[in-house]
Amino acid sequence: MSATITNRRRRTAAIVLLVSLGGPTLAAAGAQGEHTQRPGGSRPPSVNTHDTLQPGQLPPLPSGMTIAAIVRGDSIYHGAGNCFACHGIEAEGMPGAGDAITVSMNWAQYEWNSIDSLIDNGIPQTLTRSPMMMPPRGGKSNLTDEQVRMVAAYVWAISQTRGEPWPGGHSSHTSMVPEGAAAGTATRALVKARVPGSEGRPR
Repeated sequence: MSATITNRRRRTAAIVLLVSLGGPTLAAAGAQGEHTQRPGGSRPPSVNTHDTLQPGQLPPLPSGMTIAAIVRGDSIYHGAGNCFACHGIEAEGMPGAGDAITVSMNWAQYEWNSIDSLIDNGIPQTLTRSPMMMPPRGGKSNLTDEQVRMVAAYVWAISQTRGEPWPGGHSSHTSMVPEGAAAGTATRALVKARVPGSEGRPR
């Protein structure tokens, strides 16, 4: 009986030790999905952008790309391009719509020209694995060549960097998009507009 009690005590002590040692590790793992601080001292966005393991600074810019082009592409992504409606305000991806961009590139190489070509041509619905296609030249298919090029520069930057560690980068883009975009309202509107028969589907 005493041997059994002793063994139980040993197991209990071992469990307590593992929990006490694993606490900091578990806390760190839980925090991995959160953004680190971005420029400007602002609070990080409330969405999980999945970019914690990305480098903290930009790789060397491709020939012809400038920080100004990246910043302008950011503005078009969250404005005239309507890219945020499917890919998310922080490019974190939207269920049943667009892939996350902040963690990887699924449909293009990490090259400015490859990303430019993808945005220019779009992706047919049969390949997107979602209820909708990726329209060419932005959500309204009306971006100019130069605007497409700028958005491609922005996508190139955020797809391989943690946060936006460049002059003009944002800690959050909530104020740049229409009200309700974070709740998926814009995505549902695009689905309704582009998928035949979606008007009667539940929201």
